Amino acid sequence: MSTPFPMPNAMSQTTIRIRIASDGDLTRAVLEAGRRAKAVGFDSALVAMLNTAVSELARNILKYAGTGEVLIEEVQQDVRSGIRVTVKDRGPGIADVDLAMADHFSSAGTLGLGLPGVKRMMDEFEIESTPGRGTVVTITKWSRAGGPQGEKHPDERRSASRPRREAHRPSAGRPAEARVGSPRIDHAVYGRPCIGERVSGDFGLAIEREDLLFLAIVDVVGHGPEAHVVALEAREFLAQSWSSDVPETLVRLHEALKGKRGAAVGLATLEIDSGEVRYAGVGNTVIRRLGKQEARLYSADGNVGETLRTPREQSMRLANEDVLVLYTDGLRTSFEVDDYPQLYYQPASAIAKTLVTRFGRSYDDATCLVVRYPR
Repeated sequence: MSTPFPMPNAMSQTTIRIRIASDGDLTRAVLEAGRRAKAVGFDSALVAMLNTAVSELARNILKYAGTGEVLIEEVQQDVRSGIRVTVKDRGPGIADVDLAMADHFSSAGTLGLGLPGVKRMMDEFEIESTPGRGTVVTITKWSRAGGPQGEKHPDERRSASRPRREAHRPSAGRPAEARVGSPRIDHAVYGRPCIGERVSGDFGLAIEREDLLFLAIVDVVGHGPEAHVVALEAREFLAQSWSSDVPETLVRLHEALKGKRGAAVGLATLEIDSGEVRYAGVGNTVIRRLGKQEARLYSADGNVGETLRTPREQSMRLANEDVLVLYTDGLRTSFEVDDYPQLYYQPASAIAKTLVTRFGRSYDDATCLVVRYPR
């Protein structure tokens, strides 16, 4: 039985076959998939998605079948390049594929929880499974150029209940996270997973476009690969679909994450010329202005993807030499500038790393986004 998802007529360029019988084999498959993805032009976000998917599927081989194999191919279709991965085993198989593809389903003897997340991250997904004879999963991820993820920014709708102002959109024909030329303002993100994990459910995102800087800080519930999968999805959505209307962007992210793990999310825009910050947040995310006059905006209760009340926009204005910090609750919230006076003159990259290193909680993922504001 297979899910109805047609595969394209794409030509395979190269293929590598890796036998999976140990954690070392799994690591080799992930590294090889990432290496091939970089070679065909994947950016870091797409490489991370592919690596996570391969890791999930290969680990299912070890858990449920004991042994199997992974085939990694470079594929070409018209002007776009991609990576196709086929994961095979001769394990117990799946009695009900449709049930196994449902979110939050897990059962010993089936692939279970990881399949829906893998499918969401990939551009194409196909599964065939026969009880007692094994399972074959085939996934394909395309580079942004020429593919569906390289399309121009969608039109943004304005909320009828809020004052009308022009929604900011990236220039046509460029991915949302692309940037031409040097940034006008110093900003940086630094994060790390909690102890014992290799990947994080947190991320920070800063996208500068003309006179506007879009900022996001996200903390997916939980830790490890499953939280990381949802974080990658949220990052991809925001990178492609953000708007200057931050409450509306928050609502649309909430709809996109329904049925998955919830997340604490803080979204902001900074008008570079005026220094005006507009913010809407849900959950335990923090945004603070540090400088001569410190200030803090607040996130509402709830979790994006689970419980969301109508978001309320707040605002503040940055002055010359102010530092704006957004961070997850993996950082201790009580630190003050007196604890770290170098903040007044260090670059954003040094500040972000120092805040996570000095004030991060080891038992939680921790991420910090820093903007140093000059007029």
